[in-house]
Amino acid sequence: MKKNQALLLTLIILLLLGGASYFVVFKTPNLSHPEKERIFSVKEKTSIDEVLMRNGFNLNSNLTLEISLKMKKLNSAKPGRYRLTEGMSNSDIIREFRSGGISTVTIRIDDVTTLEDLAGKLGINLQHDSAYFMSAFRNDTLLRAMDIPSGDASVLIRPNTYEFYWDMSGTNFLKKMKLEFDKTWNENRLKQADEIDMTPVEVIILASIVKAETANNDEAPRIAGLYLNRLRIGMPLQSDPTTLYGRKKSVQRVYLSDLQSDTPYNTYKIQGLPPGPINFPETAYIDAVLKAEKNAYIYMCAEPGGTGRHRFAQSLAEHERNRTDYVNWLQKRGIE
Repeated sequence: MKKNQALLLTLIILLLLGGASYFVVFKTPNLSHPEKERIFSVKEKTSIDEVLMRNGFNLNSNLTLEISLKMKKLNSAKPGRYRLTEGMSNSDIIREFRSGGISTVTIRIDDVTTLEDLAGKLGINLQHDSAYFMSAFRNDTLLRAMDIPSGDASVLIRPNTYEFYWDMSGTNFLKKMKLEFDKTWNENRLKQADEIDMTPVEVIILASIVKAETANNDEAPRIAGLYLNRLRIGMPLQSDPTTLYGRKKSVQRVYLSDLQSDTPYNTYKIQGLPPGPINFPETAYIDAVLKAEKNAYIYMCAEPGGTGRHRFAQSLAEHERNRTDYVNWLQKRGIE
């Protein structure tokens, strides 16, 4: 009887020790990070130790993680997007890496203006790199097959916050943007474009110019009306932003060399609209063109005071007065 009791006691002790060991190895908090939480991407199969080290994680016990990984037969992290947080146990860490991580990524597209910038942002946040996305954006065969207007992927992009699958292909990105394009160009907007004798692509190009000219939504319809007046009378658009875009310049001042440049975006030289948008205009700017103010303005000049607004004129003489006021304001501040 005593022998049986001793065996039972030994068994209980072993079970308790086993349970305690299991808890220590798998369930004890083991992960820390200065940011408390970190979301990161693994773009190729990589050892979990290297992934943790590369992303600044610290372990309370390297040994227990190694034991856990061996027991669970998990050697490396597969490509994916993962979220690890302060206080995760080894069991939590293994579960996250075994799951493949987060399947979707939320990305804001409101701080990029070119396809190159967009490809760069997608390449940072998604599985594929920027070169991969640029190859899709420049794939004429793909663009034609998807019936993308004018064969220019940039006309599809509307600034907004989107949710994408982390491993999304370039084709699927374009399909998503094409759906957004089709939603924007509903029957009502198509009718409005027809009323001003413009195609959706032409409206988008002009909307991008209006966006580059002003950040004031209340001014946008007036500027759109001015540019429509210039188009109607056959006057060059003479838009500084398009000219700078053609020269690949980020500065705001336009010099004589810019006005003399031979690019298809130099609207001081070419007649009509440039060949494509110079940024990705929000729907509000598209609507500003479609509902442009009916005015007689032909000229505009930046308003003195750095307000970001403009003065408008119907005659060249009035415009020259406005321009003189602005130049005098610049000179008083030592700006040439």
